[in-house]
Amino acid sequence: MTEHEGGDVGLLDAVAIEVGLVVGGALFSLTGVATGIAGTGVFVSFALAFGIVVLGLVPTAMLGAAFPTTGGNYRYPREFVSPFLAFLAAWGLGVSMFGGGLPLYALTFGQYVESLVAVDPVVVGFLVLTAFFLVNLGGIHVAARVQVLLFVALVAALGVFVVFGAPAVDTANLTPLFSTGPVGVVAGAAILYFVCLGANFVVDIGGDVREATVTLPQSLAISVPVVLTLYVATAVVAVGSVGVAALSDQPLTVAAAAFLSPGLRGFFVVGGALFAITTSINAVFIIVPKYLDALAADGLVPGVLAATNDRFGTAHWGLLVVYLLSVAALVTPIPVAGLGTLLGFGGIFLIVPVMLAAIRAVRRRPEAFASVPSYVGRRTTTTLAASAVVCNALLFVVLATQSPTVCAVWVGLVAVGAGYYLARTRLGTGERDPEPVVEGSA
Repeated sequence: MTEHEGGDVGLLDAVAIEVGLVVGGALFSLTGVATGIAGTGVFVSFALAFGIVVLGLVPTAMLGAAFPTTGGNYRYPREFVSPFLAFLAAWGLGVSMFGGGLPLYALTFGQYVESLVAVDPVVVGFLVLTAFFLVNLGGIHVAARVQVLLFVALVAALGVFVVFGAPAVDTANLTPLFSTGPVGVVAGAAILYFVCLGANFVVDIGGDVREATVTLPQSLAISVPVVLTLYVATAVVAVGSVGVAALSDQPLTVAAAAFLSPGLRGFFVVGGALFAITTSINAVFIIVPKYLDALAADGLVPGVLAATNDRFGTAHWGLLVVYLLSVAALVTPIPVAGLGTLLGFGGIFLIVPVMLAAIRAVRRRPEAFASVPSYVGRRTTTTLAASAVVCNALLFVVLATQSPTVCAVWVGLVAVGAGYYLARTRLGTGERDPEPVVEGSA
């Protein structure tokens, strides 16, 4: 393992990246979708999704603090569980993110702009993807600075929505609490799970974080309560102000129009919705090269995808491929709900190998965890990780029953990835002897 104590990413940067990954798709792209599924219980779905996320977040934070590295969500399972399973999780995440996440964020961005001026949402989505592709060609330092600026405006805009919307809440719109039943609430949580999971991805830039052993746990301790509070409060205000029927499958501007003046509504759309979505897009572009670097080091993707340019040190070819794939998905006629569901499968699947890695790592390398100031202990880490595996399996099943076609597509594409892995390794072009996350851990 190579620790980067002098990395470019500090505590505020890490918090901004985490909040940017979390606040975006769920709150502004999928609240309406989840409301259509969970009804009045959508805010419970948010809390449930976050509760399951926290089960996995603690073991993930412990891994990131004990073994700071880049691409940790791939490298930890590869090192402590199975290279094949680690690759499948990374591949499945790529399918979900490039086919669902980035086009979802871009399309929703365009829809929010359309609420202010007459534009084509797809064209606007293409422009925002292009803009943040170019920003990230400038390197993680530039991208992290942009992230902090967007983060400050985002929190302010959400505060305006909650403060001015609270008096407009009609409790009759929030009853009965579980209007679609418990299954609907759980299905809503499955839809919202990936974007609640976003903070976990900070371990993928662990090698770029200053004093990661301390900074990673601290950043998560700040970002998770902030986001949970924003999510639940915003969901209550949105549903409570206009009702389930008006909000189902609609953007949050439907609720904002009910109680915000035109000026404040404009600030909410720009500083809240648009900035939230762009922080998510920016954070994805920040993280993707870390996976490409890890996969290329293991010989599982062509090295050119991880090759960096001399001026900025960024993986320009890899970023270009991600950009082109997301643009291709953007122009397809897949509805927002389908994009969000596709995104969910990859996030749910990804966390399972990471939790298995945490369970094995605390047994094999206890001394590495003992040096982490915030270490919660072997028993607690193991219990939380095992609980997260069970809960993720349940969410996957519920989401699959709600969207069998999308699940079949995702499983089919993951099967293609499995075939690619076996062909590449059997041909001798993959599975090089990788650099271990930590000496002696294999």
